[in-house]
Amino acid sequence: MTFDPVAASARLRDATPRAILSHAVEQFGQGLLFTSSFGAQSGVLLHLWSEVARPLPVVFLDTGFLFPETLAYRDALASRLGLTVKTLVPDIPNADFVARYGTDIQERDADFCCGVNKVAPLAPLRDAATAWVSGLRRDQSQTRAATELFEADGRLVRVHPLAAMTRADVAAYLAKHAIPEHPLAARRYLSIGCAPCTRAVGEGEDERAGRWAGSSKTECGLHGRRATA
Repeated sequence: MTFDPVAASARLRDATPRAILSHAVEQFGQGLLFTSSFGAQSGVLLHLWSEVARPLPVVFLDTGFLFPETLAYRDALASRLGLTVKTLVPDIPNADFVARYGTDIQERDADFCCGVNKVAPLAPLRDAATAWVSGLRRDQSQTRAATELFEADGRLVRVHPLAAMTRADVAAYLAKHAIPEHPLAARRYLSIGCAPCTRAVGEGEDERAGRWAGSSKTECGLHGRRATA
């Protein structure tokens, strides 16, 4: 039977994130891809994954531009939760990339930088998957406000178990399960990507306001939709 994302979203609208993730694991099994940035809000979905889908890997993109705190957090949380992390790296080593394109490449062409260092390394796994789990939430930004629990992305099904959670829900979940925060969260880094493209968030700003600040860019390109085949 063909999976219907619209029907599944409606049926599970009031379900818990754990139940939504469990449904995805049941439906897609080994075809389920899970990527995590191990960022400020990642602990919830990583904890749920450790309970529902522990045998399946967590895919992590190491662009070469990440904060050292992120790499340390990845290692600590993976060990604590018993996760298997599959780390992807770009085809071009970071030093060669910077030498070729300059230390200001993120300012001149952030889309190109993300394309080479994030989108391209993930493409083979994305193409092989039948569904993809990520931690998008509606309250993170205006551009994510319409995020559904399940969405069609070409032949791929996007799965967002945390879509209806709020930032307060995330904080409560982390506290309840004693999951440590990302080391930079206390300094108001509420959405954490590559160091050159991330700043702390001011009071009253969207959670993702610190990403590519001062530009019109709001996403790295991983979450862009493909045309339906």
